[in-house]
Amino acid sequence: MRLRAVLAVTAMVLLAACGDAGGRGVAAAPPGGGAPQAAARTASQSPTPTFNMDDMMGFYPQQTVFVADAEKVSAVTLLNHFTRYAIATRGKAQVATDTVTAAGWLYVLDGLETAAVRLRTFDLGTGVERASRSDIGLVAPQRAIATAVDGRVLVLKSDVRHAWVDAYERLTLKPLGTVIEKPGCGDRLLASQIRLAIVCLATGEIAVNELHGGATTLLAPLMPGLAAAVMANEGTIYAVTPDRRFATAGYGETTLTPIRWPAAWTGTVLPDGLAIANASATAVIAQTDTDGSWLRVMAMRVIAPQASQRLAGRLTGAPQFGIMAFYPFAYFTSGGSVRHVQIDTGILETMTELGQGATIAAVVDR
Repeated sequence: MRLRAVLAVTAMVLLAACGDAGGRGVAAAPPGGGAPQAAARTASQSPTPTFNMDDMMGFYPQQTVFVADAEKVSAVTLLNHFTRYAIATRGKAQVATDTVTAAGWLYVLDGLETAAVRLRTFDLGTGVERASRSDIGLVAPQRAIATAVDGRVLVLKSDVRHAWVDAYERLTLKPLGTVIEKPGCGDRLLASQIRLAIVCLATGEIAVNELHGGATTLLAPLMPGLAAAVMANEGTIYAVTPDRRFATAGYGETTLTPIRWPAAWTGTVLPDGLAIANASATAVIAQTDTDGSWLRVMAMRVIAPQASQRLAGRLTGAPQFGIMAFYPFAYFTSGGSVRHVQIDTGILETMTELGQGATIAAVVDR
């Protein structure tokens, strides 16, 4: 109790100091890609930063969620729900992160609805732009960017005949050639520490190969009409359909093995409504039913249901544009509202409001 009292006094002193500073503690938009207007709006709405005792007490480590909307990518922190910076974009962007290095990199792919798709590198912590190139070509419309453990930036591209993944150097974005390709469609890119895959949701095709090229294998049997497919860090692939067909293929396996779906988990799996919670062997699945929307939580080591957390009512608040997870939280948006839910307890909280179309693009542990 004495420690809490000291911390509380410290908090009040800090708040007073911030108030005297006239809002100078609010970070300005970074040069070379920031959004000064967005930063100004944030400062006027909250000139004194919110102080969160949970931050000092160390209840949760920091996480940052990157949210893309029609005009920017916002970096929103878990603790205090603070918008650290915003990067202006040409339409809704796609995002990937590289946290292998101490500093970390953020990659933003935008202009997807134009003939001039742009790929840029930013400092993960500050949003300062480091490199840019606009000769990327035809890019898949969603979840088409990822990073490899060796630092390469991977971009999924497609045309009417085939789909392929081109690699770029982590900082300069110098082209490094094609890593994998497959005939037919490709609309999702999956990557892990040891392999990557191109997914076609409509046909259920999942083409897999090693990170450094080599033969490409098509997983069987096909699961047409996929709602989502993801890859865990160790290379295991999980795929699910709207009507609750769930399957997995471990590293080195070429067969998708069905996973028994819990009978009590009725309803429809939402598009991109599957995620693996980093730092845990837990799958989270967003589902809607006649009584509302739910986050289904399944342990993957023993393949067993763990919990079913209510997210919203029957008519409003259901996750839109998919979910992402970093244990112990899952993140989603609904009607422009950015939300997180604690996977173990179901505690649900709104982080910020960013307008219609806001989409969770990436999550990191810093």
